[in-house]
Amino acid sequence: MQRITLDAEAERVSEELMRRGIAAGSRVHVVAEVIEASELPMAALAEVGGAFAFLADEPDLYSDSDLIERNQ
Repeated sequence: MQRITLDAEAERVSEELMRRGIAAGSRVHVVAEVIEASELPMAALAEVGGAFAFLADEPDLYSDSDLIERNQ
């Protein structure tokens, strides 16, 4: 079983899953945690504002293997 965590707008969840290599026809189990805009951490605010958009153009710069999972 592969486990990933997304921080994405609801309308972009499918797009983000496919970007991470999960085929459109794959069955997934999804748990959604809705975050109010006033509760967004600083990194999420930067992402929503487009500060990390350049990473999509540089796929070899960072990958999911660079993520550090904490407090799980």
